[in-house]
Order: sequence, then C-alpha cells, then structure tokens
Amino acid sequence: MESKFVQADPVRLEYFEQGHGFDTLVLVHGYASSAAIWRYTLEHLPEDRFRVIVLNNRGAGESGCASSEGPFEEEDYSVETFANDLYNVTKTLKLDGFTLVGHSMGGATVTQFALDHQSLIKGLVLMNPAPLLGRELKDGWEEELRESLKSPETPAGDMGFRASHVTDDFKRAVMADIARNPVERFIGGRRSMARLNLRDRLSEIAVPTLVMGGDEDTTVGVENILAEYQALPKFYRNLHFYHGIGHSPNVEVGDWVARIVGDFSDKARSLKLQAQTSS
Repeated sequence: MESKFVQADPVRLEYFEQGHGFDTLVLVHGYASSAAIWRYTLEHLPEDRFRVIVLNNRGAGESGCASSEGPFEEEDYSVETFANDLYNVTKTLKLDGFTLVGHSMGGATVTQFALDHQSLIKGLVLMNPAPLLGRELKDGWEEELRESLKSPETPAGDMGFRASHVTDDFKRAVMADIARNPVERFIGGRRSMARLNLRDRLSEIAVPTLVMGGDEDTTVGVENILAEYQALPKFYRNLHFYHGIGHSPNVEVGDWVARIVGDFSDKARSLKLQAQTSS
C-alpha cells in the first residue's frame, strides 16, 4: 500500500489506505509496534467491501515523534495523546460512521476515543486490549527497560511470530519499526498503560462492541480480556476467543480476524438498533 500522510494537528502522521468499499474500518496498532502488524489481516479484507485506514501512531513508522521541537516528552506517547491524534486524523480525513479496531495498547486508545467521540463510530473492536484498569509496575521497571533497549536485540512482546505462515520479511519489517522507536515512547507508553482507569467507564459505551482475544494471551491475560467484556453494557457487547492463539490474532489468524471483524462491521448498525430496542 502507498504511504500517505495527514497533518493531525500538531503532528504529521503516516497512514495507509486500502480498498474502496462502502464500509470503513480504522485500524490502530499497539504499544511498540506499527501499522505493519496488520499485514495478515489486510490481505483478507476484500477491497470492494471495505475501505481500510491503517494509522501509524506518533513515533511509529514514518510518523512524527512529537508535537513540537525540542526534547521528546513521555506524554507524547500516552493513550490520551494517541486518542486525540486519532480524532484529529478522522476529522481531517472526514471519517464518520466507521468501525474502529484497536489491538493491545491500541485497544485502550480506541476505548478512550469511543468514550470521547461515540457519535463518530458505528462499531468498536477491542482486540487483546491493554488492561483498562491499568496494572502495577514493579520496582525498577524503568531502569530495567532502559537497559534492555541498549541490547542489540530489540525488545518485543508476542507479535504472533510463532505462526507458520509468518515470513522473515514480515518479522524484519515489524522489528525494524520497533527498533526505531524513541526511548520516550517505550517509557511513556508503559507508564500510560499502567495508570489506565477506563474499565469503570465502559458502561458508557452505547455502540456495538466486539471484544476479541486469544486464550493463550499471557501479555494482557485472559482474565483482563473477559473483564472488559463483562464491564460493557450487555445489550452492546459481543465476545470472540481464538483457541490456541496468543496476544496477536491479527498476525496468527489474520484471515479469521478479517472475516469476524468484517462480519461484525457489516452488522453493526442493525446490532445497535437491536440493542436500543432491547434496552
């Protein structure tokens, strides 16, 4: 796909666009990864059915790293900042009535977006979302992380690389993007996820929401994925788990993710009408 750029005031962000269908999907990646993580999902989204916008958050890919000149700040890489950038992107691109999909930290980002701008979306997908109640950071975590960043081996979590179809080219592309991250993105992102306090606000979500996860996810934990589902209004919540899959279904089973997200997006408007009638 051709790389494009949008001025999401005050930062210039890279995005990719695929397809020309009536149904629009916006895909948001997680913590240290980039838009490259969606490759195996995009391959299975029919271009005549979907228009797909895949964003690189600030600091990822060729997106700008900060909102101003001078030293980077950790707050430039928080969930709240990413959600505000996402809003500026949708406003500039004049997107409305789309399905918003977030993976890992991206799940927290799209949750924050949905809480602030529900009227813009028709459906929400939380894929292996970062725990929305936050989590405690162990003593010395920052020093340990900074030290690991000095290693020749780029630190990375479960990116789905164990799947047999994943090519070396894909792995290199993802890892190259991770390696280019500024230190502040690693530190700021981790600190931002630790202080999340969005789970109690999920009851405010009034659009169909699909929570997805792998039952072998040890990054965010199955118990957290289920907790997000249970905190959503019962009329709007939907749940899908992949058996034998870890933290990145969009890589391990991209074909199934494309099918399930696509079907969910197709039905989102009717699901909302059903929920409103039931409630």
